[in-house]
Amino acid sequence: MSVITFFGRKYTGTNQLAEKAADILGYRVVSDREVIATAAREYGLKEKDMDVSIFDSPPLPGYFTPGKARCIAGVKSILAREVARGQVIFCGFLGELIPSDIGLHLLVTASDRFRRGRFSKANDGSNASDQIRLSDEAFLRWSLYLNHAENRQPQDYDGVVNVSRTGQTELIRVILEAADKKRQEKDPKAFRLAARVSRVMAEKGHPVAVSASGDRVDLRVNKPVMMLSRYEKKLSALARSVKGVGTVSTQSGCYRADICSGHEFNAPNEVAWQPIKQAYDQLYSQVDARHAFLNRTPVLVSRPMAVIPA
Repeated sequence: MSVITFFGRKYTGTNQLAEKAADILGYRVVSDREVIATAAREYGLKEKDMDVSIFDSPPLPGYFTPGKARCIAGVKSILAREVARGQVIFCGFLGELIPSDIGLHLLVTASDRFRRGRFSKANDGSNASDQIRLSDEAFLRWSLYLNHAENRQPQDYDGVVNVSRTGQTELIRVILEAADKKRQEKDPKAFRLAARVSRVMAEKGHPVAVSASGDRVDLRVNKPVMMLSRYEKKLSALARSVKGVGTVSTQSGCYRADICSGHEFNAPNEVAWQPIKQAYDQLYSQVDARHAFLNRTPVLVSRPMAVIPA
């Protein structure tokens, strides 16, 4: 397994877990900040704009502007290059732009008490509850983007680990075993091809989400358009201008007028993200009861440790 991603709410110890796994495996750790800085430098983007597009207001219905599309496309290009290098651990939001069938994707959680304790150590005198709530809203906004534009579900993770229930040493052991077991993974060439098409689309001002399998490219139109068939032909011709693209398919993507119409996406939008939150809550409840589970198959054991399903 050449790629591992760690994704979770803030103050769950995700960074420390990733660093520990990297030390044992001899892998590199690539953070969101490194990816953003590199993409900004290489593609003439502003880090501030990228921060907004990812952490504050991800591109969703009515907000998938050409500028935001350029930010996402730049990030994907850097991610694809790092994936091609191999032996890398991504920690943060951006690793979830890597298709779920490339690498091992882990969701990290911890109890509220654990998170408040970590927050207090790093932020003396601040209101832990308010700050954790705000960070959780950013997590849900990004998850909502992943769901609508990237077709990623909370249930797609290969494993969920609870750092406040199981010791770090045990968690690292089962993570390494899971990585060893998941040897079948998608060829990263398709991800690199999708990243190249994404950049072309973004540079031409088209807010389109792109995925690929082999030489087939799938385009998700993330804005309301009139005469969709004509627009599809234009996008298809543009995609085929990229070397390596064979067939192209298009579909209407994340635009849902009944979800975000009339709402500022910067503001809490519990109606929009409620299904995502419920899916995460279900995963968290399972891992709380079983200490940890991997490959979406919970296994109970006689002592409090995480195990890999047979």
